[in-house]
Amino acid sequence: MIFKSNITDEEKILLLLSNPFFTGNHKSDIKSIILKNSRISLTKIYSLALANGVAGFIYKNSRALNIFPDKINLNLHNFYKQAALANLLLLGETLAVLKLLSDNKIAAIPLKGATASDLLFNDFGVYPSGDIDILVHPLKLSESKRIICDQGGFYQIQEIAEQDLLSNHYHLIFRKNNLLLEVHWNLAKRYFSIPADFWWQESKSFEWNGINTFELSIEKYILYNIFRLFDHCFYPLRFFTLLGGIIDKNENSINWNELIDSASRYKMKKLVIFTLRLLKDMFNTNIPENFIQKKYFGYNYFKALAFSGIFSGIKKKHLRMMFYTVLLVESKTVFNILFGRIFPSQGELRLRYNIPPKSNKIYIYYIFNPFLLLFKKTNT
Repeated sequence: MIFKSNITDEEKILLLLSNPFFTGNHKSDIKSIILKNSRISLTKIYSLALANGVAGFIYKNSRALNIFPDKINLNLHNFYKQAALANLLLLGETLAVLKLLSDNKIAAIPLKGATASDLLFNDFGVYPSGDIDILVHPLKLSESKRIICDQGGFYQIQEIAEQDLLSNHYHLIFRKNNLLLEVHWNLAKRYFSIPADFWWQESKSFEWNGINTFELSIEKYILYNIFRLFDHCFYPLRFFTLLGGIIDKNENSINWNELIDSASRYKMKKLVIFTLRLLKDMFNTNIPENFIQKKYFGYNYFKALAFSGIFSGIKKKHLRMMFYTVLLVESKTVFNILFGRIFPSQGELRLRYNIPPKSNKIYIYYIFNPFLLLFKKTNT
Protein backbone atom coordinates (compact mmCIF):
# COMPACT_ATOMS: atom_id res chain seq x y z
CA MET A 1 0.00 0.00 0.00
CA ILE A 2 1.62 3.26 -1.18
CA PHE A 3 -0.90 5.93 -0.16
CA LYS A 4 0.93 9.19 0.52
CA SER A 5 -1.96 11.62 0.43
CA ASN A 6 -4.14 12.66 3.32
CA ILE A 7 -7.12 10.50 2.37
CA THR A 8 -9.65 8.86 4.66
CA ASP A 9 -9.76 5.18 5.55
CA GLU A 10 -12.95 4.84 3.50
CA GLU A 11 -11.14 6.27 0.47
CA LYS A 12 -8.17 3.93 1.02
CA ILE A 13 -10.49 0.92 1.12
CA LEU A 14 -12.23 2.13 -2.04
CA LEU A 15 -8.91 2.26 -3.90
CA LEU A 16 -7.84 -1.15 -2.60
CA LEU A 17 -11.14 -2.78 -3.58
CA SER A 18 -11.04 -1.11 -7.01
CA ASN A 19 -7.73 -2.72 -7.92
CA PRO A 20 -8.21 -4.48 -11.27
CA PHE A 21 -6.25 -7.54 -10.13
CA PHE A 22 -7.04 -8.01 -6.44
CA THR A 23 -4.55 -10.03 -4.37
CA GLY A 24 -4.07 -11.36 -0.87
CA ASN A 25 -1.95 -8.29 -0.06
CA HIS A 26 -4.87 -5.99 -0.82
CA LYS A 27 -7.08 -8.12 1.38
CA SER A 28 -4.58 -7.92 4.27
CA ASP A 29 -4.32 -4.13 3.90
CA ILE A 30 -8.11 -3.76 4.12
CA LYS A 31 -8.32 -5.99 7.18
CA SER A 32 -5.57 -3.93 8.83
CA ILE A 33 -7.41 -0.65 8.18
CA ILE A 34 -10.69 -2.02 9.54
CA LEU A 35 -8.95 -3.45 12.59
CA LYS A 36 -7.50 -0.03 13.48
CA ASN A 37 -10.69 1.93 12.79
CA SER A 38 -14.00 0.56 14.01
CA ARG A 39 -15.94 3.62 12.80
CA ILE A 40 -15.46 3.20 9.06
CA SER A 41 -18.52 4.21 7.05
CA LEU A 42 -19.32 1.35 4.70
CA THR A 43 -22.15 3.45 3.27
CA LYS A 44 -19.60 6.07 2.23
CA ILE A 45 -17.51 3.45 0.43
CA TYR A 46 -20.63 2.21 -1.33
CA SER A 47 -21.62 5.74 -2.43
CA LEU A 48 -18.13 6.46 -3.77
CA ALA A 49 -18.15 3.14 -5.64
CA LEU A 50 -21.40 4.03 -7.40
CA ALA A 51 -20.23 7.55 -8.27
CA ASN A 52 -16.97 6.23 -9.73
CA GLY A 53 -18.34 3.29 -11.71
CA VAL A 54 -16.41 0.66 -9.73
CA ALA A 55 -19.31 -1.09 -7.98
CA GLY A 56 -18.63 -4.26 -10.01
CA PHE A 57 -15.01 -4.41 -8.87
CA ILE A 58 -16.06 -3.66 -5.28
CA TYR A 59 -18.58 -6.52 -5.36
CA LYS A 60 -16.15 -9.03 -6.86
CA ASN A 61 -13.18 -8.10 -4.66
CA SER A 62 -15.08 -7.76 -1.38
CA ARG A 63 -16.89 -11.11 -1.42
CA ALA A 64 -14.11 -12.98 0.39
CA LEU A 65 -13.85 -10.22 3.01
CA ASN A 66 -17.54 -10.11 3.94
CA ILE A 67 -17.27 -6.50 5.16
CA PHE A 68 -20.53 -5.06 3.79
CA PRO A 69 -23.98 -5.59 5.32
CA ASP A 70 -26.47 -7.72 3.37
CA LYS A 71 -28.34 -4.74 1.88
CA ILE A 72 -25.21 -3.17 0.40
CA ASN A 73 -23.98 -6.57 -0.79
CA LEU A 74 -27.30 -7.15 -2.54
CA ASN A 75 -27.17 -3.72 -4.21
CA LEU A 76 -23.57 -4.29 -5.33
CA HIS A 77 -24.55 -7.67 -6.73
CA ASN A 78 -27.43 -6.08 -8.65
CA PHE A 79 -25.10 -3.50 -10.20
CA TYR A 80 -22.68 -6.28 -11.11
CA LYS A 81 -25.45 -8.25 -12.85
CA GLN A 82 -26.77 -5.16 -14.64
CA ALA A 83 -23.28 -4.31 -15.90
CA ALA A 84 -22.78 -7.90 -17.09
CA LEU A 85 -26.07 -7.90 -19.01
CA ALA A 86 -25.41 -4.48 -20.57
CA ASN A 87 -21.88 -5.50 -21.58
CA LEU A 88 -23.08 -8.73 -23.17
CA LEU A 89 -25.58 -6.77 -25.25
CA LEU A 90 -22.95 -4.18 -26.19
CA LEU A 91 -20.47 -6.91 -27.05
CA GLY A 92 -22.92 -8.49 -29.47
CA GLU A 93 -23.54 -5.14 -31.14
CA THR A 94 -19.80 -4.31 -31.19
CA LEU A 95 -19.05 -7.61 -32.96
CA ALA A 96 -21.85 -6.96 -35.44
CA VAL A 97 -20.44 -3.53 -36.34
CA LEU A 98 -16.89 -4.91 -36.63
CA LYS A 99 -18.08 -7.75 -38.87
CA LEU A 100 -20.01 -5.29 -41.05
CA LEU A 101 -16.92 -3.14 -41.53
CA SER A 102 -14.63 -6.15 -42.00
CA ASP A 103 -16.92 -7.60 -44.66
CA ASN A 104 -16.58 -4.27 -46.48
CA LYS A 105 -12.76 -4.30 -46.24
CA ILE A 106 -12.59 -1.56 -43.60
CA ALA A 107 -10.09 -2.07 -40.79
CA ALA A 108 -11.41 -1.09 -37.36
CA ILE A 109 -10.07 -1.17 -33.81
CA PRO A 110 -12.50 -1.74 -30.90
CA LEU A 111 -11.81 0.36 -27.81
CA LYS A 112 -12.51 -0.02 -24.06
CA GLY A 113 -16.04 -0.77 -22.79
CA ALA A 114 -17.38 -4.26 -23.45
CA THR A 115 -14.17 -4.98 -25.34
CA ALA A 116 -12.14 -4.46 -22.15
CA SER A 117 -14.60 -6.53 -20.13
CA ASP A 118 -14.08 -9.48 -22.47
CA LEU A 119 -10.43 -9.24 -23.53
CA LEU A 120 -8.83 -7.61 -20.47
CA PHE A 121 -10.84 -8.52 -17.38
CA ASN A 122 -12.55 -11.68 -18.67
CA ASP A 123 -15.56 -10.64 -16.58
CA PHE A 124 -18.55 -8.74 -17.96
CA GLY A 125 -19.75 -7.49 -14.59
CA VAL A 126 -16.80 -5.46 -13.33
CA TYR A 127 -16.35 -2.66 -15.88
CA PRO A 128 -19.57 -0.85 -16.87
CA SER A 129 -19.84 0.72 -20.32
CA GLY A 130 -22.54 2.80 -21.90
CA ASP A 131 -21.57 2.93 -25.57
CA ILE A 132 -19.48 1.39 -28.33
CA ASP A 133 -16.20 2.97 -29.44
CA ILE A 134 -14.21 1.99 -32.51
CA LEU A 135 -11.35 3.57 -34.45
CA VAL A 136 -11.22 3.74 -38.24
CA HIS A 137 -8.72 5.49 -40.48
CA PRO A 138 -9.78 9.00 -41.64
CA LEU A 139 -9.56 7.86 -45.26
CA LYS A 140 -12.26 5.28 -44.49
CA LEU A 141 -14.50 7.55 -42.43
CA SER A 142 -17.00 8.52 -45.15
CA GLU A 143 -17.29 4.94 -46.34
CA SER A 144 -17.74 3.72 -42.76
CA LYS A 145 -20.50 6.25 -42.20
CA ARG A 146 -22.32 5.15 -45.37
CA ILE A 147 -22.06 1.45 -44.53
CA ILE A 148 -23.18 1.89 -40.91
CA CYS A 149 -26.18 4.01 -41.90
CA ASP A 150 -27.17 1.85 -44.91
CA GLN A 151 -26.43 -1.64 -43.59
CA GLY A 152 -26.03 -1.29 -39.82
CA GLY A 153 -29.65 -1.94 -38.94
CA PHE A 154 -31.36 1.36 -38.07
CA TYR A 155 -28.23 3.34 -37.07
CA GLN A 156 -28.70 7.06 -37.62
CA ILE A 157 -26.04 9.72 -37.36
CA GLN A 158 -26.68 12.08 -34.45
CA GLU A 159 -28.17 15.42 -35.40
CA ILE A 160 -25.05 17.49 -34.95
CA ALA A 161 -23.54 19.36 -37.87
CA GLU A 162 -21.16 16.78 -39.27
CA GLN A 163 -18.67 19.41 -40.42
CA ASP A 164 -18.47 20.73 -36.85
CA LEU A 165 -17.62 17.25 -35.61
CA LEU A 166 -15.04 16.69 -38.35
CA SER A 167 -13.22 19.96 -37.77
CA ASN A 168 -13.49 20.28 -33.99
CA HIS A 169 -13.92 16.82 -32.53
CA TYR A 170 -12.55 13.36 -33.19
CA HIS A 171 -15.50 11.06 -33.64
CA LEU A 172 -18.84 10.72 -35.38
CA ILE A 173 -21.83 9.71 -33.26
CA PHE A 174 -24.48 7.21 -34.35
CA ARG A 175 -27.61 6.12 -32.50
CA LYS A 176 -29.79 3.04 -32.71
CA ASN A 177 -32.65 3.33 -30.22
CA ASN A 178 -30.80 3.81 -26.89
CA LEU A 179 -27.50 2.54 -28.23
CA LEU A 180 -24.64 4.96 -28.90
CA LEU A 181 -21.84 4.20 -31.37
CA GLU A 182 -18.83 6.50 -31.61
CA VAL A 183 -16.61 6.10 -34.65
CA HIS A 184 -13.25 7.75 -33.96
CA TRP A 185 -10.69 8.78 -36.56
CA ASN A 186 -8.19 10.01 -33.98
CA LEU A 187 -7.70 9.30 -30.27
CA ALA A 188 -6.49 12.71 -29.09
CA LYS A 189 -7.79 16.19 -29.65
CA ARG A 190 -7.29 19.86 -28.82
CA TYR A 191 -4.52 19.58 -26.22
CA PHE A 192 -2.11 17.42 -28.23
CA SER A 193 -1.55 17.31 -31.97
CA ILE A 194 -1.11 13.65 -32.88
CA PRO A 195 -1.55 12.51 -36.51
CA ALA A 196 -4.21 9.89 -37.08
CA ASP A 197 -1.69 7.56 -38.74
CA PHE A 198 0.23 7.33 -35.46
CA TRP A 199 -2.42 5.13 -33.84
CA TRP A 200 -2.25 2.54 -36.63
CA GLN A 201 1.50 2.05 -36.40
CA GLU A 202 2.35 -1.37 -34.92
CA SER A 203 -1.35 -2.25 -34.78
CA LYS A 204 -2.02 -5.97 -35.12
CA SER A 205 -4.82 -7.99 -36.63
CA PHE A 206 -6.43 -10.72 -34.55
CA GLU A 207 -9.50 -12.91 -34.62
CA TRP A 208 -12.12 -12.15 -32.00
CA ASN A 209 -15.21 -14.34 -31.77
CA GLY A 210 -14.73 -15.36 -35.40
CA ILE A 211 -14.30 -11.79 -36.66
CA ASN A 212 -11.09 -10.36 -38.11
CA THR A 213 -10.31 -7.05 -36.44
CA PHE A 214 -7.35 -5.01 -35.16
CA GLU A 215 -5.87 -3.87 -31.87
CA LEU A 216 -3.68 -0.93 -30.89
CA SER A 217 -0.12 -1.59 -29.86
CA ILE A 218 0.03 -1.75 -26.09
CA GLU A 219 2.06 1.48 -25.85
CA LYS A 220 -0.51 3.38 -27.90
CA TYR A 221 -3.37 1.87 -25.92
CA ILE A 222 -1.75 3.23 -22.76
CA LEU A 223 -1.26 6.69 -24.33
CA TYR A 224 -4.89 6.75 -25.46
CA ASN A 225 -6.18 5.90 -22.00
CA ILE A 226 -3.90 8.46 -20.36
CA PHE A 227 -5.26 11.12 -22.70
CA ARG A 228 -8.80 9.96 -21.96
CA LEU A 229 -8.18 10.33 -18.22
CA PHE A 230 -6.81 13.83 -18.74
CA ASP A 231 -9.68 14.83 -21.04
CA HIS A 232 -12.15 13.70 -18.34
CA CYS A 233 -10.38 15.57 -15.51
CA PHE A 234 -8.98 12.30 -14.06
CA TYR A 235 -12.50 11.13 -13.22
CA PRO A 236 -14.12 8.69 -12.58
CA LEU A 237 -12.01 6.06 -10.82
CA ARG A 238 -12.99 3.29 -13.26
CA PHE A 239 -10.83 4.98 -15.93
CA PHE A 240 -7.83 4.50 -13.64
CA THR A 241 -8.88 0.91 -13.05
CA LEU A 242 -8.94 0.26 -16.79
CA LEU A 243 -5.49 1.81 -17.30
CA GLY A 244 -4.05 -0.10 -14.33
CA GLY A 245 -5.49 -3.33 -15.68
CA ILE A 246 -3.99 -2.74 -19.13
CA ILE A 247 -0.53 -2.16 -17.66
CA ASP A 248 -0.59 -5.01 -15.15
CA LYS A 249 -1.84 -7.56 -17.66
CA ASN A 250 0.74 -6.54 -20.27
CA GLU A 251 3.68 -5.64 -18.03
CA ASN A 252 6.09 -8.05 -19.75
CA SER A 253 5.37 -6.78 -23.25
CA ILE A 254 5.35 -2.99 -22.72
CA ASN A 255 8.23 -1.13 -24.34
CA TRP A 256 8.55 1.67 -21.79
CA ASN A 257 11.23 3.54 -23.72
CA GLU A 258 9.01 3.61 -26.80
CA LEU A 259 6.07 4.82 -24.71
CA ILE A 260 8.04 7.71 -23.21
CA ASP A 261 9.65 8.57 -26.57
CA SER A 262 6.21 8.82 -28.19
CA ALA A 263 4.94 10.92 -25.29
CA SER A 264 7.93 13.27 -25.67
CA ARG A 265 7.47 13.54 -29.44
CA TYR A 266 3.87 14.70 -29.04
CA LYS A 267 4.49 16.84 -25.93
CA MET A 268 2.65 14.48 -23.61
CA LYS A 269 5.59 13.51 -21.40
CA LYS A 270 4.60 15.63 -18.37
CA LEU A 271 1.09 14.21 -18.48
CA VAL A 272 2.25 10.62 -18.96
CA ILE A 273 4.77 10.70 -16.11
CA PHE A 274 2.25 12.32 -13.77
CA THR A 275 -0.46 9.76 -14.60
CA LEU A 276 1.89 6.79 -14.22
CA ARG A 277 3.12 8.06 -10.84
CA LEU A 278 -0.45 8.59 -9.71
CA LEU A 279 -1.42 5.10 -10.85
CA LYS A 280 1.53 3.65 -8.93
CA ASP A 281 0.42 5.47 -5.77
CA MET A 282 -3.20 4.40 -6.17
CA PHE A 283 -2.88 0.73 -7.13
CA ASN A 284 0.83 -0.06 -6.87
CA THR A 285 0.65 -0.76 -10.60
CA ASN A 286 3.70 -2.49 -12.10
CA ILE A 287 5.54 0.52 -13.54
CA PRO A 288 9.38 0.52 -13.60
CA GLU A 289 10.67 2.93 -10.95
CA ASN A 290 13.23 4.54 -13.26
CA PHE A 291 10.43 6.01 -15.37
CA ILE A 292 8.66 7.71 -12.47
CA GLN A 293 11.28 8.30 -9.78
CA LYS A 294 12.43 11.72 -11.02
CA LYS A 295 11.10 14.59 -8.89
CA TYR A 296 8.03 16.14 -10.42
CA PHE A 297 7.38 19.79 -9.55
CA GLY A 298 3.93 20.18 -8.03
CA TYR A 299 3.15 16.46 -8.10
CA ASN A 300 1.53 16.38 -4.65
CA TYR A 301 -0.71 19.31 -5.60
CA PHE A 302 -1.81 17.64 -8.86
CA LYS A 303 -2.40 14.40 -6.99
CA ALA A 304 -4.55 16.11 -4.37
CA LEU A 305 -6.51 17.81 -7.16
CA ALA A 306 -7.12 14.48 -8.91
CA PHE A 307 -8.14 12.80 -5.66
CA SER A 308 -10.54 15.64 -4.86
CA GLY A 309 -12.34 14.91 -8.13
CA ILE A 310 -12.50 11.17 -7.47
CA PHE A 311 -13.76 11.52 -3.90
CA SER A 312 -15.88 14.69 -4.18
CA GLY A 313 -16.95 14.74 -7.83
CA ILE A 314 -16.30 17.20 -10.66
CA LYS A 315 -18.28 20.42 -10.44
CA LYS A 316 -16.59 23.10 -12.59
CA LYS A 317 -14.96 20.92 -15.21
CA HIS A 318 -13.63 23.69 -17.43
CA LEU A 319 -12.03 25.57 -14.56
CA ARG A 320 -10.38 22.35 -13.41
CA MET A 321 -9.22 21.59 -16.96
CA MET A 322 -7.56 25.00 -17.14
CA PHE A 323 -5.48 24.07 -14.08
CA TYR A 324 -4.56 20.70 -15.57
CA THR A 325 -3.72 22.32 -18.91
CA VAL A 326 -1.40 24.88 -17.36
CA LEU A 327 0.30 22.30 -15.16
CA LEU A 328 0.48 19.20 -17.35
CA VAL A 329 0.78 20.44 -20.95
CA GLU A 330 4.06 21.75 -22.41
CA SER A 331 4.25 25.46 -21.62
CA LYS A 332 4.81 26.60 -25.21
CA THR A 333 1.40 25.21 -26.29
CA VAL A 334 -0.63 26.21 -23.24
CA PHE A 335 -1.44 29.74 -24.46
CA ASN A 336 -2.88 28.53 -27.76
CA ILE A 337 -5.02 25.92 -25.98
CA LEU A 338 -6.42 28.36 -23.43
CA PHE A 339 -7.02 30.99 -26.11
CA GLY A 340 -8.93 28.39 -28.12
CA ARG A 341 -11.07 27.53 -25.10
CA ILE A 342 -12.00 31.17 -24.46
CA PHE A 343 -12.34 32.15 -28.16
CA PRO A 344 -13.26 28.90 -29.92
CA SER A 345 -14.28 28.34 -33.53
CA GLN A 346 -17.97 28.48 -34.37
CA GLY A 347 -18.07 24.71 -34.77
CA GLU A 348 -16.52 24.16 -31.35
CA LEU A 349 -18.99 26.60 -29.80
CA ARG A 350 -21.97 24.86 -31.38
CA LEU A 351 -20.79 21.49 -30.07
CA ARG A 352 -20.06 22.88 -26.61
CA TYR A 353 -23.51 24.40 -26.08
CA ASN A 354 -25.72 22.33 -28.45
CA ILE A 355 -26.37 25.33 -30.71
CA PRO A 356 -28.23 24.45 -33.93
CA PRO A 357 -26.45 25.20 -37.23
CA LYS A 358 -27.03 28.74 -38.55
CA SER A 359 -28.55 29.87 -35.23
CA ASN A 360 -27.88 33.51 -34.32
CA LYS A 361 -27.60 32.45 -30.67
CA ILE A 362 -23.98 31.69 -31.36
CA TYR A 363 -23.08 35.40 -31.09
CA ILE A 364 -24.57 35.60 -27.61
CA TYR A 365 -22.58 32.56 -26.56
CA TYR A 366 -19.39 34.14 -27.91
CA ILE A 367 -19.89 37.07 -25.56
CA PHE A 368 -20.66 34.97 -22.50
CA ASN A 369 -18.41 31.99 -23.20
CA PRO A 370 -15.63 33.03 -20.74
CA PHE A 371 -18.18 33.20 -17.92
CA LEU A 372 -19.93 29.98 -18.95
CA LEU A 373 -16.60 28.14 -18.92
CA LEU A 374 -16.31 28.89 -15.22
CA PHE A 375 -19.92 28.52 -14.08
CA LYS A 376 -21.94 26.39 -16.52
CA LYS A 377 -21.74 22.67 -17.20
CA THR A 378 -20.96 22.15 -20.91
CA ASN A 379 -20.68 19.19 -23.26
CA THR A 380 -17.03 19.26 -24.42
